[in-house]
Amino acid sequence: MKIVVTLATLESKLHEVNAIKSGTRIYQAGHVEIEEREAGQFWVSAEDKSGRRGGIVSFTRDGCNIDEHFCNCGIARDGALCKHIVAGVLAIQGGLPDSKIVLGKTGTAITTAVEANTARAVGSGSLDIFATPMMIALMEQAACTVLSDCLEPGQTSVGTKISVEHIAASPLGMEIIATATITAVNGRSIEFDITASDAIGEIGKGMHTRMIVDAERFMAKANAKKA
Repeated sequence: MKIVVTLATLESKLHEVNAIKSGTRIYQAGHVEIEEREAGQFWVSAEDKSGRRGGIVSFTRDGCNIDEHFCNCGIARDGALCKHIVAGVLAIQGGLPDSKIVLGKTGTAITTAVEANTARAVGSGSLDIFATPMMIALMEQAACTVLSDCLEPGQTSVGTKISVEHIAASPLGMEIIATATITAVNGRSIEFDITASDAIGEIGKGMHTRMIVDAERFMAKANAKKA
């Protein structure tokens, strides 16, 4: 199993103040010992000025996220990452992997309200205003834009969850801009804040989750339903 937990994933987890910076320093100083107990589970021992602390950390099957962790320093007992576990994770995977998936990264998508994307045209209402389903699709497109330069060959992202409020109507001719911002990363699962605005102001907002997948395997599983 290849372990590739990114900085964004570590930052997204509940963690002790300065745990990531302190854990990085411990790792860089070479004060970490690790031992693989079984596939995906490691014993970790890390030393700092307060002495040597240790515990157990296990990873998800894809190696992209921490599954469970415990450290006898006491911090990890409350579910938060401590510097010792962070140092151990870095030692296990040989540092932090390069990744363009970072907290706060944004992307946009733009369209114009025309007859083809009105509520009347798509069947989500009877009025000639920009349709809610089309706003949601634009928000998803913005999220895809955020990830467009982050994916490895053969990968894509699929939407797994979305929760949206459509708070104002946009008439024909209005330009609509959707913006997606990464707020949390849990391995291959990416969470976004999403908004949409027209020339007057915000028309929609919500949250969205996308999962990075292998496109070929994903389609094979989907097509297997037809067998």
